[in-house]
Amino acid sequence: MKTIKKLILSLVFALVLTACGSDAPVAPVAVEDAKINVIITAIPSGFSPLKTNDSASSSINSQIYESLYKREMDGSGYYPLLAKDFPVCSEDGLTCTITLNEGVKFHDGKELTADDVKYTLESIKNPEYGSARASIAASIETVTVVDPYTVELKLKYPDGVLLAKLAHTNSAIISEQADTAQDLMINPVGTGPYKFVSYTSGSEVVLTRNEDYWGELSNIKDLVITIVTEPATAIARLETGEADFIATIPVDQIGRVEAMSNVNLYTKEGAGITYLGMRTTVSSNEITYDKSVRQAIAYAIDREAWVESLDGYAVFSRSLVGPRVLGYTEEAENFGYPFDPEKAKELVAACGCGDEEIVFLTQNNPTLVALAEMIQSNLKDVGFTNVVIDAQEFATYLTEATKDDRYAIGIFTWANVTGDGSELLEPNFTSAGANRIKYANPEFEALVLQSKTTIDLDTRIQALEAANEMILEDAAVVPLYNTFLIYGANKRLTNVELDPGALFYVNQMSVTE
Repeated sequence: MKTIKKLILSLVFALVLTACGSDAPVAPVAVEDAKINVIITAIPSGFSPLKTNDSASSSINSQIYESLYKREMDGSGYYPLLAKDFPVCSEDGLTCTITLNEGVKFHDGKELTADDVKYTLESIKNPEYGSARASIAASIETVTVVDPYTVELKLKYPDGVLLAKLAHTNSAIISEQADTAQDLMINPVGTGPYKFVSYTSGSEVVLTRNEDYWGELSNIKDLVITIVTEPATAIARLETGEADFIATIPVDQIGRVEAMSNVNLYTKEGAGITYLGMRTTVSSNEITYDKSVRQAIAYAIDREAWVESLDGYAVFSRSLVGPRVLGYTEEAENFGYPFDPEKAKELVAACGCGDEEIVFLTQNNPTLVALAEMIQSNLKDVGFTNVVIDAQEFATYLTEATKDDRYAIGIFTWANVTGDGSELLEPNFTSAGANRIKYANPEFEALVLQSKTTIDLDTRIQALEAANEMILEDAAVVPLYNTFLIYGANKRLTNVELDPGALFYVNQMSVTE
């Protein structure tokens, strides 16, 4: 079995302290071949990184698969992972060469080669493949295998977001051999530090350490990821020790977790956003086609009151491109529509539409349901008397959110794994992405395209700021709050951290006693 450096160092340190005498402090000792239980609060949609884009699936797939590059845990940049170094690009930015680390193997024993990178990127590009994030490969014209460990990308334009996209969980490299022989959605094969063992549908995923992993390993051998959709039940398991780590703790459970003697509570400002989206086309009710109605809805929502109710565990911003995302500017705090219920009442009276039904889609997550109820109350206060909340279980919500004529307004979340504004705006609000609110604005799309088709940072930020202002002024979206990451772990679990996109990596953690 591969030497586990963290375990050896911990054991040596403990022996040194013991030799110093009984009065010396006792250092934590690493537990060999530990087992932990992680709780996630939603059912994953599958185990292919290319075909899934929900947070539950990403939490699991991030343990199994790896991308060419990886985001720093503090969000400050990226570093090579499966790639040996950063891309080497031509002066015009249209040709980029990437060299792979040698000796990396997939879980089925096949060596990772440039052919797998080519297959992965071309699958993402292929509309028939079913990629959840085709925009990741939108700039790539061709992928050429130069040698077994080198690929050359020919780009349609200089891509300022290329590195961020190649670090995304949805561009993790898959094995062509495995993908053509089996369904990765139910039987995943990656290069990561943990291998798939089993999945009990809607209940738990079991992973085990990949002893042939090419990198450094943790002392955590077995990993059980349990799905518990009821927050109170999840927190109870943390308290009793049945769970070692929960990546999402609701604000109303913080006090309970803080009182647990066996648990550490962690908080960190994230890059994710929760926003209200309004259908400007294919709405369940054409009421939201009218910009003045959307403006009335935007004016009616007391967003700051909601953030205050979260006791500081959220960040208020009027900008869609949040404060921890590339493209944010202080000027964006003046964009959109502030809380002004009197103005909202005037607009509702003018349209004479206050009694028309507005179908309001959301997840059945307790926090988001409470937020939806607050918004419903705000809208009722200004004259919208028939707002119908439709709270769906997460997997159903993901499907329903994409359907035409299904709802008029909805609450949406975006983790922003890359921390890049183009990677927020393009997949969510243009024809190149899922665009759940069906926003259609050619000028906006042109600005988003401009923001990603240059490597000049100033040009990118100017285009993102203009696109941000346009969609907010159009009242297609209302930023509600920016996420604060709140998570908890048993004190025996160390090196616990989420990245700004709310991803965790068990291989970076260790268990002590």
